[in-house]
Amino acid sequence: MTDSQRFRVKTYARRESRMTPAQKKALCELLPLYELPFTESRIDISALFPQSSRFVVEIGFGDGEELTRLALQNELNAYLGIEVFRPGVGKCLLKLHKNKIQNVRISTSDARDVLSYQLPSNSVNEFIILFPDPWPKSRHRKRRLIDSQFVERCIDRLAYGGTITMVTDCEDYAEQAQQVLTEFKTLKNLSPSDGALRASTIEPQTRYARKAVQSGNPAFELRYARSAR
Repeated sequence: MTDSQRFRVKTYARRESRMTPAQKKALCELLPLYELPFTESRIDISALFPQSSRFVVEIGFGDGEELTRLALQNELNAYLGIEVFRPGVGKCLLKLHKNKIQNVRISTSDARDVLSYQLPSNSVNEFIILFPDPWPKSRHRKRRLIDSQFVERCIDRLAYGGTITMVTDCEDYAEQAQQVLTEFKTLKNLSPSDGALRASTIEPQTRYARKAVQSGNPAFELRYARSAR
């Protein structure tokens, strides 16, 4: 790993809360069965998922509730979930194992490194980013995941017609992300033509989604597609 990787601004805080024995056991015993280890070389998606023709990447899957639900409902899709929060990874692994899910792989690396080194160009049909850390304080906003460099990398990894879906209950973050996404002429805004932020029509069953509902905060949905050639 290069110095630029080690010392750059982090978009996440690890917040390693106490893990249950079951989560620790899952990390030891189940993670090797599902993990996509980090390497500085492109992955062969067809070799990882020989029966799948659609590849979806969820960045920051939390406890894996939405990732598990999607994988169960869309068995012909292939899913890569990326999450650095190890207690959440443990919970997700337990769900995957309980439901005998075979169409999911897990990465515990920084999403920016996975995009930079492992995902081939034109390979991803959808990026899903649900309730990313909003970093609400002004001095911390540089730590937000969605910036021009990240979006540019996502566009290159998207297949033509592929989409980027983001949901957040932080209106300021939604506005900033929309501004960044709109900079790229190769992306088409799938929201209404006036370009206004729209309330989310997605109802992900996640802890963060429930927290947003309980706090009374509206969730905003951004959805952009990579234009056809």
